[in-house]
Amino acid sequence: MRQIIASSGFDEAVIALGGYRAIDLAMEPLIDGLIRDPYGFPSFESDLISFRYVRTKRVGIVPALVFVFSIDGDKNVVLEHVEEDTNPS
Repeated sequence: MRQIIASSGFDEAVIALGGYRAIDLAMEPLIDGLIRDPYGFPSFESDLISFRYVRTKRVGIVPALVFVFSIDGDKNVVLEHVEEDTNPS
């Protein structure tokens, strides 16, 4: 079964946003989607870097967020970064 792994950089970014409890409402549906089909999310690729991302909408007091993740060789999802979306749609 696919695992969701938080990198140390992701943990640091979550702390900067107020901790996991502060963004839990935005993360619950995201985790479900990542377990089901992480390849269904938009991606960015260049010669130097490759990643996928998710943009969430504001949920209650949780601001719109951008999550960046990668998929490792074992098809596990590695959460790399999260930050407030400064240009939400």
